[in-house]
Amino acid sequence: MVEFNREERVIRVKIAYYGPAVGGKTTNLKVLYDRANAKRRGDFVSVNSQQDRTILCDLLPIKTGGFKGHDLRLQLAAVPGQAMYAPARRVVLRGSDGVVFVANSATDRWHENLQSFREMQGHLLAQQIDPMKIPLVFQYNKRDLPEVMEIEALERGINSRRVPHLPAVAVRGEGVLETFGTIVRLTLEDLAVRYREIAVPAGDSIAAWTERTLLSMFGTTRLTGGEAGDEIVAVDAEKAAEEGAAGRRLLRVSMPEDSGVTAAASGESRAGELLAESYAQASTELGIQLTDMREQRDLARSRLAEVKISLDLAEQKAGEGEVEDRGHRILAILMRAADAAHASLLLTTTEPPQVLVLPPLVVDPLARTRWGALHLRELREIDEPRLEEGALIPQLAEALADADPPFESVAVVPFRSADRVLALAILYYRPHMALPTDHTLDHLGFLARVLTGPLESAAAREATASVDRMRSFSRAAAAAMASVLTRLPAAAVRRSVLALDDVLAPLRVPGVTVTVVPGTPPVAGDASLLRYAISTLVSRCEAVAVERATVPVIGVYAGLEEGVVRIHVWLGEGTAVVGAPAATSGHGADSDAEVTAVYAVMALHQGQLVVSESTPAHFVLQLPPAEA
Repeated sequence: MVEFNREERVIRVKIAYYGPAVGGKTTNLKVLYDRANAKRRGDFVSVNSQQDRTILCDLLPIKTGGFKGHDLRLQLAAVPGQAMYAPARRVVLRGSDGVVFVANSATDRWHENLQSFREMQGHLLAQQIDPMKIPLVFQYNKRDLPEVMEIEALERGINSRRVPHLPAVAVRGEGVLETFGTIVRLTLEDLAVRYREIAVPAGDSIAAWTERTLLSMFGTTRLTGGEAGDEIVAVDAEKAAEEGAAGRRLLRVSMPEDSGVTAAASGESRAGELLAESYAQASTELGIQLTDMREQRDLARSRLAEVKISLDLAEQKAGEGEVEDRGHRILAILMRAADAAHASLLLTTTEPPQVLVLPPLVVDPLARTRWGALHLRELREIDEPRLEEGALIPQLAEALADADPPFESVAVVPFRSADRVLALAILYYRPHMALPTDHTLDHLGFLARVLTGPLESAAAREATASVDRMRSFSRAAAAAMASVLTRLPAAAVRRSVLALDDVLAPLRVPGVTVTVVPGTPPVAGDASLLRYAISTLVSRCEAVAVERATVPVIGVYAGLEEGVVRIHVWLGEGTAVVGAPAATSGHGADSDAEVTAVYAVMALHQGQLVVSESTPAHFVLQLPPAEA
């Protein structure tokens, strides 16, 4: 029966193809395999006799879009039709969620159809499955033969439930995909009644979901054309072990009937049946386990390739990629690793943060909404990748549903340096897409650590260029301000008694540590001009940090020293310390326009600017205390 693996976010559904020998069951699976998207199919395993008759079963795993973040895996199994393999048919039918009965339309095969159908009903009852309720589709195959029964006659004979039926010529692909789509729809509709995990949003339907799935898997809802040849693999343990690539596995073995020896039918002992059934069960399970192992191998190979691509990007020389280019390449890597539909990158190294979207997105679905922008600001505090589902967060569901195209969930991946968050990668998932597992989130976190280096270096180069551009504008503005300030008489400046806690309060932002020693006396002057002077010096320290390719950590310290109020502004190493560093007392003759404006502000306040001769990013403002 249906299997839910919530840890791996996988739903497994089994569909059995049942019917008489030489009816076309294997041909149906071959056609589906040949026409399916290579990324959506697993290995096609068939164990046949030397006469190409199925001995055990044909196994074909198919991957589809899922429900509520789960990946849907369809296990298709075709039973052997020959009479002597009844134990194998019982095993293959066991645990089926839906059945396709493939009938041979030839006139002389009617009794075989009827006998096979009655046998199937008996096997279902023995497994406590109601044959009148299990999802069932009839395929009347081989309609191209010269003498075939009328569809109405076949319907009267075996389709007492009046379930869907389809004519087919499987060797040409006619009716194969229609049959597959119908049984998938019926099976999922049946399971959706019993399991809440299998459900579609309001306004959607299982039928519409099935049609979209067929189009994504096969590119069409109807197939035509012939079948390709089989890949023959001899029963050789060494050779089988060496076979690695996904493909069609046809195993041919010699059976007694190949030598003219017929198996006893009525005289077969019950012990022999049990042994044969156990062997068939083991073979079926081994086939399924082999498919799972190959999927794990392919996943490991894919993740290794993603790590190699990330390392290549991390080792790229400086200057070979700007922030936008590297951002898009990083998003492409993460999208592949997470199997997401769309992605964007929120760069937190700029103010306001910059959003890069990977085409075809034009705007970020979350950042465009007020709630989404505030939520992204909160997410800057996370340390590890996080999955957020709209089904669990109503505000998220509302924000994503209004996007174009609409989404249902997001995975957020932080890029952290030693001191701060550099960026957030936002991976978007549309409805019915499988969501990343915990193992996938761990993998995304590892990739983010590898890719943080190239992102940080590109951001630093971009910041340096931005500072240079801004400096060319700010110097002109500062020169004009300095010219005005130097012409003002001291009496023109508004003088108020100012507490330094109030003057410096607006400077308390991330990356700037402000300390005012208790008991520091107030100063007299204009609060706006003093803030302008101190902010200018803070900006100078930030520019020096960018030039050094370090994280700017600025310290601002105010206290009474030697009878004057001194305000130190300096660039710290690593983290800002509380306390003023030692500074030389010489006056700098800095010709920079910005610093010239600071000199002019200090002159209007009867103060001085002291520039460190040994440290390029250490400034001291000296102001007289306000008169009592």
